[in-house]
Amino acid sequence: MTKWEYGQIFVPTPESFGGMPREALDISKVQRAGMEGWELVSSIPYSTPQGEVRGAFLLLKREAKPSDGSSSR
Repeated sequence: MTKWEYGQIFVPTPESFGGMPREALDISKVQRAGMEGWELVSSIPYSTPQGEVRGAFLLLKREAKPSDGSSSR
């Protein structure tokens, strides 16, 4: 049976000027996670109570490494 571990990354929305983003979306953390074997499961937008989208939480998963049998409790 495959076991998974899960993680999350927050990617902020770039600042805008005149309705357009000032710079590209910074996906360096996403690139690094992909190279470490993480896969995107879902994304959840994060917005303020006024409705302004400030970014997104990306939910990720990868296959868990086999346990060595020891307990860390």
